[in-house]
Amino acid sequence: MKPNTSKTDYRAFFLSILAATVFWIMNALNKDGYSQKISFPLRFTYNDSLYIPTQPLPEKITVHVTGSGWSLLRKALALDVAPVYYSINKPLKTKFLNTGSLADSLSDYIKDVRVNYVVTDRFELEFDKKVKRIIRLRVDSLSIPLQERYIVSSVINLNPSTIEVEGPESTLNELGETLNVKVPGRRIQDNYDDEIRIPLPKNSYLKANKERVSVSFEVAELLK
Repeated sequence: MKPNTSKTDYRAFFLSILAATVFWIMNALNKDGYSQKISFPLRFTYNDSLYIPTQPLPEKITVHVTGSGWSLLRKALALDVAPVYYSINKPLKTKFLNTGSLADSLSDYIKDVRVNYVVTDRFELEFDKKVKRIIRLRVDSLSIPLQERYIVSSVINLNPSTIEVEGPESTLNELGETLNVKVPGRRIQDNYDDEIRIPLPKNSYLKANKERVSVSFEVAELLK
């Protein structure tokens, strides 16, 4: 039986094309002068025991770089992209990220490519002093949803009666010294004993040592 020479020739042709393509790619990747936009993870360093951001900090930064094909490919595939750290020494006075100085520091940080410029012109930054406050809790007795002809007939107990809240100074100043806790439900006619969520503003930068407060009181019906 004669060998199938057409299949043999086809395989040889395919292998030669594959080898030539691999050789061309390898040769191209070894050349310099390629440019590309690459995103780097961005991390900020500051005294987080004294200061707190009041708006989300950018988590990445896009940079226009030039380098060899291999270097750009590794970074594009995130094979060796480590976070870029940006130091803020005076958070209350720093309103923008200095992309010029960041590009200069990146040049020292990234050795295998040349940093041309940061793609985004500027990032706004906003910091405030981080403070802790003790805030009193108080039940809004006038808004308790009682059944008609029923009254609160005992002292309203709260546990805890105060909470500690940490966050931006300006936000805590707006919060004040006392928080009103509203009793949920309707037409209460039995003695009340339940846990209620503390009504802190929806702010991811506020942290309280308690999320709920226990409220209890007795009720009685007015005689006709």
